[in-house]
Amino acid sequence: MKKLIASIAMLALLLALLLAGCSLDAPSDPTGQVNDPGPADASTPYVAIGNSLTAGYMDSGLMKAGQASSYPLIVATQMGMNQDTFTQPWIDAPGIGTTDVGAGNVSGVLYYNGASVGPLAITPEAGVPGLLLAVARPTQYHNLGVPGAFSFDLMNAYSAGTSYGVNLGSPNSYFDFINRAVEPVNLFGNISVPAAPPAPGYETGSQFYQVIAKGPALVTVWIGGNDFLFGATSGEPIGHPAITDAATFAANYGGFLHSLAGGLLQRNGFPPTIIGCTLPLVHNIPYFLDRPTFEGVFGVRIYDEPEAEFILFTDFLSEGMPATLPVNMTLDTAEVTYLNTEVIGAYNTAIQTFVAQVNGNPAVPANADFMDFNAIMDALRGTEPEALRHFLFLGIIHPEDTIAETAARTICSLDGVHPNNSGYAVVANGFLEKINELTGSSYSPVLREDYTWDPTYGMPIPAKAAQGGIPQISPEVAESMRWSFR
Repeated sequence: MKKLIASIAMLALLLALLLAGCSLDAPSDPTGQVNDPGPADASTPYVAIGNSLTAGYMDSGLMKAGQASSYPLIVATQMGMNQDTFTQPWIDAPGIGTTDVGAGNVSGVLYYNGASVGPLAITPEAGVPGLLLAVARPTQYHNLGVPGAFSFDLMNAYSAGTSYGVNLGSPNSYFDFINRAVEPVNLFGNISVPAAPPAPGYETGSQFYQVIAKGPALVTVWIGGNDFLFGATSGEPIGHPAITDAATFAANYGGFLHSLAGGLLQRNGFPPTIIGCTLPLVHNIPYFLDRPTFEGVFGVRIYDEPEAEFILFTDFLSEGMPATLPVNMTLDTAEVTYLNTEVIGAYNTAIQTFVAQVNGNPAVPANADFMDFNAIMDALRGTEPEALRHFLFLGIIHPEDTIAETAARTICSLDGVHPNNSGYAVVANGFLEKINELTGSSYSPVLREDYTWDPTYGMPIPAKAAQGGIPQISPEVAESMRWSFR
């Protein structure tokens, strides 16, 4: 099955009609000012960079209902900004999802109808430009999260054709309408700048350059999920070609972070505040359901991997709950150890190491630290374990709940990987606490219960559909969930 990033290959042609004649020149130096934002600590206090978790991706798609609760917008709001002064690449309903549902069509976000999960709506490919509500805004976005971004992409990707997804057979078209650095959405252009050790080379249309051009005093950086999730959700991660090895991730992350600190210092004339973020280990990703919990509801199964520790829950449902679980539906002890130590654990070590190197470095001084998201999830698991359970699983074990009551129990959206609205509030509070610690500010946390999630998206529930029971998931929907980290 094709993924969305391949299915909207004609997007550039369609956007030409929307943005004909709109372009700006881009300077060749990262400290130049494409759009002079004025004093960085006044008009551009904050920019966020990352992947789908930064973008506000939810329920296997990007749409304004999720973007309105993106953690960067929540943080910016607490800092005194709003939806007008903190810009995002808004996507209209039904959103842009991850599945090709037929030639010339694009899936919207997923929703729950009381009995099954499916796309909110289908958009003809020719209608995709009409969903891009802010594509013509003539400045870089404050939220530069690009769904599907790998660590490699931070410095190098400015378009689908230059994204790491090319190596996986799926060029990432999100770059085309978020970075807007190639025709016809050529607002900023692109120039290749060679390496000048110790700084690596970069593309001026990349996420890195757009942060520098924006000139923020504060940057949050959350990257690395895509570097392991594609392999992990295959059920066979060891040796999977989509997993970035730890050394490469460290080089990508370290090069980016040092260049970011130095570029913003030169651009603004004062050291920036930079906050990195750790990645969740396997047990903190609801997509993977631990075996004891799984068997407590579905009974003992036969496993092709006898040492299976986690079950790919949505895959299990989509395959009709087989009695024998194949190797691509489980993670065994060796695979969990590999992911948690050699991959995710090593990534987190690199994140912490390079943040420490940048913090107070005389050569490229920055006020830097990291937000330990994995530790926050561990703490939440200890006090409220159901918050880290998949919504569909909770519906099975709490059939007496209404849909709204079940939704309030979890911080995860339907795809099992991305937070829901209240989950993004949890993430935002983690960043706000770290911002206060680093800057001496006193921004207030938000209340999780103020950010409610409606997995039905207001759609009518069929009379015969009832909360509870075993939900139906098609193989196509399961595939969209598997690729949901985009």
